[in-house]
Parts: sequence; structure tokens; C-alpha cells
Amino acid sequence: MNQKLLYPALTLFLGAAGGFFVGKSGQPAQADDSNSAAEMISRTSRSGSLADSKSSRSAGSGRPRSADDINQMPGQLQRMQSLLEFYAGLSPEQLEEEAKKLESIAMPERMMASYVLFAKWAETDPMSAMAYSDKMGFTGMFVRPTIMQSWASVDPLAASKYYSDNPGQFAMMGMFGGRGGGGPMGNGAASIIAGEWARQNPDDAMAWAKSLNGSEKGNALGSIISQVAQSDSTKAMSMAATLDGDEKARANRQIAEALGSKSWDEAQQFIAGLPTDQQDDARRRAFEGLANKNPAEAAKQLASFSDEDQRNRATATVAERLSRENPAEAFDLVISSGAAKQDDAMRNVMMNYARQDSAGALSAIQKIPQGETRDTAIGTYVFASNSTNYSENFALAETITDERDRTRAIGVSAAKWMTTDPEGAKAAIQQSTTLSDEMKTRIIEGGGAMRDWGGRGDRDGR
Repeated sequence: MNQKLLYPALTLFLGAAGGFFVGKSGQPAQADDSNSAAEMISRTSRSGSLADSKSSRSAGSGRPRSADDINQMPGQLQRMQSLLEFYAGLSPEQLEEEAKKLESIAMPERMMASYVLFAKWAETDPMSAMAYSDKMGFTGMFVRPTIMQSWASVDPLAASKYYSDNPGQFAMMGMFGGRGGGGPMGNGAASIIAGEWARQNPDDAMAWAKSLNGSEKGNALGSIISQVAQSDSTKAMSMAATLDGDEKARANRQIAEALGSKSWDEAQQFIAGLPTDQQDDARRRAFEGLANKNPAEAAKQLASFSDEDQRNRATATVAERLSRENPAEAFDLVISSGAAKQDDAMRNVMMNYARQDSAGALSAIQKIPQGETRDTAIGTYVFASNSTNYSENFALAETITDERDRTRAIGVSAAKWMTTDPEGAKAAIQQSTTLSDEMKTRIIEGGGAMRDWGGRGDRDGR
């Protein structure tokens, strides 16, 4: 398989699509139905490029004989390639037999295998794949998004008809989906189908979405506009012009975000033509698009926000993006912003700073005067830092001025310390002049478990 496609597909699978399959515990993970890992897999299997990946395996190894063999291979990428090749050569009947074996595979191998299996199965015989999902009990609803996305990626018309004829099968999908999953149940499938359809024929997708009702209609339309706006903002604008009310406002926000990622000037021109009550939200989304694409340029545009709250939120957004590559520059941006409230921005920056350059982050903290921002920086540093100077981190946590935040940070630093030197950590806790005797006992008795000491979840409400 083409490496450029495989890496993002694997990332999407582990982060989002993995939520489509749960283990015996029955605990689902979050998923984002706007992602296109199924499309990547289907594109690869249709193109036949997977055969080219054989050279990456040892000479003479031949085609994988079973999923069990594949799970014994070293290297997750190689296992992913081999799963794609293995399942690509199976009939729907054979895929069903393989699906029965999934329960015996350990996580995360089971998650990876199930996603690839059902994505492939849905391309060749989606009806039998759906029928099998009905035999899977609770876990069936977590593989249906995979089936539906893969089906829609090759035949969106048939997928949409099946969804319309069997709405009850997808009633819970919207509760666990991404952008389409936050509202009433049942929105996820419509959003998935619409997004895949828009890649192939956005006009037909739009006509179908408009035939839907309620929130599923809004989510499907939003999925289409978002997809089209990424490649053709002019067409997305013409499609948005046919909408009304909240659906049109949502479409305008999505177009603004797509434009912002390409040209801030074009985004501003578009936003200026929107109704006044839509402009603030559209500008926020456009800025998010710009910050994702070019955080350094986004930092230059912070002055364009006249409203202080909006500017603070924009600063937090761009600072977090910037800190992924240059945390020191992002830190300076937050400090120099002059914002009255910098907590969110500092938390975003320090999380990345502490992990990338613990010493640099610690030095930067010393530049912050006493107050909320410093407390936030220290609390985040103690949580995120990989520094093994536990005594230093413990002492730093004790300097936090807010009692609740200070207790929480001390607890976190003590928990890390206890993993390597429990006696040293306990001694520091006992000698602390900022902890009550009760809290000392609670932290020590926690045995190093990471808890929210002093936070909202405490039993006594302290």
C-alpha cells in the first residue's frame, strides 16, 4: 500500500475509527464520522496498489495465511498492510468466518482487524455485513459506521436507501459520532453518507440531504458543505445560498473555516458579506482554519479581533497550534498578548512546552509574576513534564497561590515521585507546610494513584 496513504489511514483508525469497535468491556471510544480512513482503504484495494507492498515483507513469505499469523508480525504498519492484503482476497463468506474469530484477538489488534475487515466486507457485500452486525449484540452498533462509510464510498445511493429503509439500525450511532454525533440520536449515519456522496457527486448528495428531516438533515447538509468547501469554496457558496435559517448559517461558518485555511483576506471578504449576527461566529471559524494551516500568520491577525473575549479565545487557539512546533514562541505570544485572562492560552502552550522542552518550560515559568496565569502554568507543567527531578517539581507545586490548585498539583507531583521513590515522596509530603494533616494522609494513602486532590471531585468539596 502507498505509504503516504497508509500512515494517515492508520492514524485515523487508531484515533477515531477505533471507537467503532469495542471490546468485551462494552466501553466505546469517541469517533469522528467525518474522517475518511475507509475511503483510503477502499481506494487502495480497488487500485490494486496493495500488491506493491509485498516487497516490504520478507522474501518468500508469501501471502498471509491468517489474521493470527499477521498478529505475530513485528511492526504495526506491516500488520496493517498484511491485514489489507489478507482480507482483500476473501469472499464475503470467508470474511464472515474471520469476523467470528475477532473476539479471540487481543486489543488493539482486534480493533485494527475489525475495522479493516468490515470496511472491506462492506465494499463487496454490504448487506451481509450489515446482517452480521445484527448478530453482534451491543458491539454491532460500533461496526455499523465502518460498514456504512465503506458502503457509501462506493455506492452512496444504495447506502442512502438502506439507511432510509432501516433507520432503527442506526438509532444510537449519533451518540458516539464526531461532528454529526453530538446531537439527537441517528444523525451519524446521514452525515457519513452525505460526506462520502459529496466526494463523488455533491449535487446528488445535496438533493438527498434536503429530503431528510430534522437534525439529520442539518448534519447531512453540514457534512456536504464542509467537504465541498475544502476543494471548491465557490461551489460551496452557491450550495449554501439554497439553504435557509440555521442550516445556512452553519454552512457559512464551514465555508469561512475553509477560506481561512487558504486566504485570510478572502475569508474576511466573505464574512463581510454575511448578516451581522453571523459574522462573529464565522470569523472565529475562519481564524481556526488559518491557525490550523499557518499559526504564525494567524498570530499576526489577533489584533483584528476588537472584542476582548474573542481575542482571548483566538489567542488560546493560535498559541496551542504554534506551540506544537515552537513552544517558546507560543509562550512569548501569550505573555505579550496583554490579555486580562490568559489561563486557557497558557494551559494549551505549557502542555506542549513541558513535554518538548522541560527545562525551557521551567525557565519560562520563572518569568511569570504571581497570579492566576502562573498558577495555571505551574499546574500544567507539573502534570505534563517528563522531568524526573521530582523534588523540584514538588517544591514548584507548593508555590501555587490558589489552595485548591496547589493541593491538586502537589498530589500529581507526589504521585509521579512515588513511582520511583515512594519513601522520598512521603517524606516531602509529611514535611510540607502547605498541606493539612488530613490531605497529607489522603495523598499518602492514595499510594501514588493519580487523583484530583483538592479538585471538584473531592468528597469533602474542598
